[in-house]
Amino acid sequence: MSLIKQTAAIILWLLINIPLNIFIFLVFVRQTLAVRKSNEIKPVPDDSDARIRLFVENNLRYMSPRGGDEGLGTKYERIMVDGLLSRIAGQYGIKSALESPADGITGIPGANSLVLAGHLSRPMCLTNPSLLLLREAEATWQGKGLGDKVCLFQSGAVALPFSNGSHELSWSFCMLEKMNDPVIYLKELSRVSSKIVLMVTINNNNLGNALHRWYHAIKKAPWDHGNIAMTQMAGMIKAFTRAGLEVLEAGAVDVPPSMDTQDMPLKDDIDRIVRLFGRKWEWGLQNKAENKSGLLNLFCWLEDNLPPWFKRLNSHHIYVIGKVKDC
Repeated sequence: MSLIKQTAAIILWLLINIPLNIFIFLVFVRQTLAVRKSNEIKPVPDDSDARIRLFVENNLRYMSPRGGDEGLGTKYERIMVDGLLSRIAGQYGIKSALESPADGITGIPGANSLVLAGHLSRPMCLTNPSLLLLREAEATWQGKGLGDKVCLFQSGAVALPFSNGSHELSWSFCMLEKMNDPVIYLKELSRVSSKIVLMVTINNNNLGNALHRWYHAIKKAPWDHGNIAMTQMAGMIKAFTRAGLEVLEAGAVDVPPSMDTQDMPLKDDIDRIVRLFGRKWEWGLQNKAENKSGLLNLFCWLEDNLPPWFKRLNSHHIYVIGKVKDC
């Protein structure tokens, strides 16, 4: 990658980033002023499985009326993570895979691993402690005509019902940081994997995380986004190493020119603005990730040309790829 392209990508990214982040901050202020403290807020459980169950079921209730609105750039996030998974599947010859615990990109249960269906020779396996999440995930796959391409298992995160080396890829999206003991969790995924373990987590470096902590504090809601050490590259690499995995790659993915809003809803605010220009913003699973607009094409070009150090500072997510030793 040429230095000229990298420099141009950084400058253009920053020029777009400034007005977008001003917009997000104004939405944050508006929602903060309008927020009502709930008397039904529950503390975050100490047990990992109970914590995950509470998180995903709260997310299902919260996201269902919003039609897949999980903040700005949901379609872009799906494109980027799909690209990462497709690359890994091709690079390492992945023909069987497990997502454990499964959740959902853009608030859509079970959607994370849809892209892998085209690469595998066996049905995709999804697990979660929540039966409700699994039922919704099954509906997601059936809705895409892929009901015969998925198997679902209600299971704890560190007591998986699979034999050693039964999947070539084991992975999860924003789940490592929710584990009481990330090393034990990684060891269990390593046990059932014959090739690769992939973890994708939120990026603690992103400015949106600080804003989102304020959002939780103002709402008087406990922080349910997990262990900060597991949202930092050094912490993830250390956990992989302690779990006996050989780190093959560590990087950043999903670097749109805006801060990460996490689960702060922006749909209504964005819809109001784009309607002024006679346009419509697309949300939800029904919008195919491959059908990119000119703006999304621009964002993809920027991410392809930004230098790695810049991505690690500003990405919404970071990832680590580990190899199961002696495989």
